[in-house]
Amino acid sequence: MKHRITTLALLALFSLTLSACANKSTPEGFEGYITHVPLIFGQAGYVGNQIGPTSTGMVWREFVVNVDMRPKNYSEEFHILSKDNLNVGFEAHARISLKDGSVRDVVESLGGDNRAGMDQQEGLPEWYLRNVQRPYRAAVRDIVHQYDAYDIQSKTAEIGVHVLERLQEEYGDTSIVFETMSIGNLSYPDAINQEIQRKLAAEQNLERKERERQIAEQEAQIMMTDARGRAAAQRIVNETLTDLYVQHEMITGFEALARSSRTTIIAAPVGDSQSSPVILSLGQ
Repeated sequence: MKHRITTLALLALFSLTLSACANKSTPEGFEGYITHVPLIFGQAGYVGNQIGPTSTGMVWREFVVNVDMRPKNYSEEFHILSKDNLNVGFEAHARISLKDGSVRDVVESLGGDNRAGMDQQEGLPEWYLRNVQRPYRAAVRDIVHQYDAYDIQSKTAEIGVHVLERLQEEYGDTSIVFETMSIGNLSYPDAINQEIQRKLAAEQNLERKERERQIAEQEAQIMMTDARGRAAAQRIVNETLTDLYVQHEMITGFEALARSSRTTIIAAPVGDSQSSPVILSLGQ
């Protein structure tokens, strides 16, 4: 009887031991925060961390909190007043990651990645809600408020750079890394939209007139160059057009006419001569 009781006790202890052992895994892109939890007495304590994909192996009373370390886009929607007191709607998009090997700091200091009780913000990690969201929104509001409403659309890249620089400086000594920042999906009141369209149209008109002016200047330059060329050519002809040159050109013309079978040349006297004209039919 005692032997049977002992066997049952050992089996119960063995079953309890197995139930207290586990092989906790960490997927790729995650880091695991490993703790040991005593079975009855004592407090849970930090054991170490593991970088996925991996697992702890079969160990006694060790548990893992996995934190996603991969970069992700975190978007926030805004409706704020611009510098000229006009309401502007837009979205800010920040690409944020966690530094490699920082899972202990994230869990113990920043709140980890527990997604329970997130107050209607499903999918956002706790470290973001606790430590990033409000400073992130404050930085965007402060920077955008420095611009007039119609300038925001044309300077979204500049605004993104200023916001990113501020947040990188603010979070430089933490485990949180701001990689990129962009502003988009702007919406304005109808009056602002019309003003922006008028401004864009005016800028396009100025650009068109500038192109037309450049074309006109080029055409005028071409005409001036052509006129100078014709004037130079005329001056050369006038300077070289002597009597001998004219006679040479006339003889050359007669030679060309003599080659035609249908040419008739009339030679008339000049001066006071009373001679009759001479008619030459060439080529017959």
